[in-house]
Amino acid sequence: MEEQRNEQWKYCIEPGNGKLELGFGNLWQYRGLIYLFAKRDFMSKYRQTVLGPIWMFLSPLLTTVMFTVVFGNMAKFPTMDSVVPKKIVIPAFLFYMIGNTLWVYFANTVKAVSKTLIANARIMGKVYYPRLVSPVASALSNQMTMAVRLLLFACFLVGGVVCGRVSVHITWTVLLFPLLILQMTLLSLGVGLIISVLTVKYRDVGFMVDFCLQLWLYMTPVVYGLRLVPEKWIGLYMLNPVAPVMTTARCLCFGGGYFQIVPVLWSWAATLLLFLAGVLLFNRAEKNFVDVI
Repeated sequence: MEEQRNEQWKYCIEPGNGKLELGFGNLWQYRGLIYLFAKRDFMSKYRQTVLGPIWMFLSPLLTTVMFTVVFGNMAKFPTMDSVVPKKIVIPAFLFYMIGNTLWVYFANTVKAVSKTLIANARIMGKVYYPRLVSPVASALSNQMTMAVRLLLFACFLVGGVVCGRVSVHITWTVLLFPLLILQMTLLSLGVGLIISVLTVKYRDVGFMVDFCLQLWLYMTPVVYGLRLVPEKWIGLYMLNPVAPVMTTARCLCFGGGYFQIVPVLWSWAATLLLFLAGVLLFNRAEKNFVDVI
């Protein structure tokens, strides 16, 4: 009789067995839902706005111009990570644009993922789906925006080369750029998931996210080049896992800059550690977070 009852159901939702579960297999089964959530988040950003999707282009341009004027022209911050050959000419505008594009993706994903449990509490309390779907969809939605901004950066870079105002030495290593995007995605997900778990119990953590990200920005070579950092502090400075990503991205895009294998490997190790820790904590907290909220 019990077997007949079980045969009536296609899926059986059971609690975890208490082991270290990552739940990545379920994400592939719910890939359609991830796409729908990502599309919803992407479209909702520009809903009820006059300019609509034009903000995807206008926002990075305005921010880059502000960085160029304030930090480049007024503060005279260096826009070089290391000494480059004289044949390479990199305008400050492009320097700030690529750094700002990657940083905004990282910061926005961290903020979106950190609020995912609270923002989706209603639907999570009514319908079952793997809870990791929501943060992954937030990261994918921000990737769509970043892709548009990277395309805009590529247009300025190519246009500068054609006009003779930019001189770069791009090699096949630029094909490794997607690895940097993958790393930024994993890192932002890991940090965001850890914060989301803490935010469920301690709402004060949510108010600190913006401040901490602002502080993290100035600890990362986004508004200045690495040459601003004293050489004796470079080793300690590069313990920031985002710093090697920024310097490597500029090195790949411009064909010259700072690249050291040890900081890159450390950055990847820290990224994977934070990502796995975030996923494990998130999976453990998802079982009773609805009751807490």
